[in-house]
Amino acid sequence: MSTLPNPAPANAPDSSALVSSLAAPAILASRSLFMAGFSDELRIATLIEVAGAAAALARQIAMSGHVDLRSVMLQVTTPIDARAVLGRGAWLPTMVRPVPAPARAADTRPTATGAALAGTQLDLLAAIGGEQ
Repeated sequence: MSTLPNPAPANAPDSSALVSSLAAPAILASRSLFMAGFSDELRIATLIEVAGAAAALARQIAMSGHVDLRSVMLQVTTPIDARAVLGRGAWLPTMVRPVPAPARAADTRPTATGAALAGTQLDLLAAIGGEQ
């Protein structure tokens, strides 16, 4: 049995640059913690907490709809991580690799629509019967 991933379907989107850009803030924060002056145990525990939460959220998204593992594997830097996070593989103690600083972070703020810009917080309070 081969451990190599099957090729992705021809219609699989290639958004690896966007994935890298969206992940950049979390990677920068993790690298900052990695370099911090805290004890090794505290840094390890904190990074495990972050990684565990991120993996749990990824699994929740994967369980709520059909996700093609092959497509996901094409979009991440290290495809074996996708298998480990989605429960089809495992991280081994020997799986240590450098994590370079990302090129740049994406702007993840949603774009505002014209209707959303027209109202203010006071308008929202008035709409629900609050003070004006």
